[in-house]
Amino acid sequence: MKSFRVISQSIFFIIFIYIFLSAIIDSGIYSESLVLKGGIKYIFAVDPLVALTTLLSTYRLETIFLWSIPFLLFTGVMGRFFCGWVCPMGTLNHIVSMFSKKVDTYRYDLHKLKYYLFILLVTLSLFGINFSGYLDPLSILVKGLSIFILPIVSQIYDVNIFPEVFKNFLFYNVMGRERFYYHQSMFVGLFFLFILGMNLYYKRFWCVALCPLGALYGFIAKFSMFKIRRYNGCSGCQRCDRACYAGQKPSMGEIKSSECMLLFDCLRQCPTGVLKYEKSLPYSKIDLEKRSSIHALMSGFIAVLLIKSGRKDPMRNEHLIRPPGALVESEFLSTCIRCGGCMKVCPENFLQPAFLQAGLEGLWTPVGDPNYGYCLYNCNLCGQICPTGAIKNLPLADKKRFVIGTAYFDKDRCLPYAFGINCMVCEEHCPTAPKAIVFEVGEITTIDGLKKKVHLPKIKPDLCIGCGICQYKCPITDKPAIYITAVKKGGTMGVQ
Repeated sequence: MKSFRVISQSIFFIIFIYIFLSAIIDSGIYSESLVLKGGIKYIFAVDPLVALTTLLSTYRLETIFLWSIPFLLFTGVMGRFFCGWVCPMGTLNHIVSMFSKKVDTYRYDLHKLKYYLFILLVTLSLFGINFSGYLDPLSILVKGLSIFILPIVSQIYDVNIFPEVFKNFLFYNVMGRERFYYHQSMFVGLFFLFILGMNLYYKRFWCVALCPLGALYGFIAKFSMFKIRRYNGCSGCQRCDRACYAGQKPSMGEIKSSECMLLFDCLRQCPTGVLKYEKSLPYSKIDLEKRSSIHALMSGFIAVLLIKSGRKDPMRNEHLIRPPGALVESEFLSTCIRCGGCMKVCPENFLQPAFLQAGLEGLWTPVGDPNYGYCLYNCNLCGQICPTGAIKNLPLADKKRFVIGTAYFDKDRCLPYAFGINCMVCEEHCPTAPKAIVFEVGEITTIDGLKKKVHLPKIKPDLCIGCGICQYKCPITDKPAIYITAVKKGGTMGVQ
């Protein structure tokens, strides 16, 4: 059975990597809009945790999540097979765990923590706060690869010692663009490495103790038809205990199907053959403490109050520039799972993981930052790849009209206004038709007291969509003379 399990882990991990890497621009298709080779959202199609929390927080569900139903049904028959046979994050944890020290995790009841975290996430979702993306293993892996690993790969790509063939492979098959830079890379990376690093001390620590997706499957696996059972005749060698990555104690009797990840290492190590995987009707126990479960619920209520009390009015936050097609802020926060997929496919590095622009609730949600890139006019890839619909998949014509902000001039820094030097960079790059940046001939007084006629740039707020290319391309590089804020149409939207 172990051989089949390793083959299954390898196949599903390869499929995951293929889907992840295929989420790049298809350079072989020539059209007005950009097209992806594949979509990260298909990874989350088999994620019932994201489906459940999104349904509870938004009262709607993308049809793609229906693919998770067969995995739930199979769990009810076979047991918690997803964690041991399918989950790519579980596979990474398993690989790292092969180098770990043996620690008795079961003795400390760490396995209960993931159930309390699951209860906490569900409680938050009921109040419209969808935090599943922070703890969901698939979201963590996509985010870690997108925001932490790909910037490292882009640094390797920039090294000139590698042959052109290798760099072309990276560009066309791994990166899809030349530049990956995120100001939250280090923090996302530390979080990702911490999860993997804990496996060096506790075998599959994340899966055993913290994974809320594992908890969801554990609730269902409790009633599974097939389980591993121990019969009489055990020699007491405890080889099965040492081989178990789930922190179980097969030599001592009951093996909880809610915790067993069906790795089958215990069956292979048993010298007497008293361990069998077979049909077994008795339900296993999860042994959650009523007091701790109530604490998890109360923690959820308290977290709701704390998070919502610290929420800043998005209309008064000039840096909260959401992707084109994003839902209104409250709905966006309830729907976005912080997976980082939209940031991975953004061709000009415009989308960045938020820090506190939207408060604690908006941590690592996508925000546009014209200091790092701009929103490409003929691109709607973020809407194509979003798994939950937090960013609508707009037709290109609608995307080009979608307003995410407005440009303003800092006349003390703008070359024509401040120094009487004609500069046309912002107007040249403005993509709208007609252009949102126009020129008016005006007269200024230079520092020498001379009168001079120059072309002074002006913003037409009703035409500006806030794409940020003017700010990014401004020749005043340290602090651009033109900048984007999140206000729509210069603040005139909705004003009669």
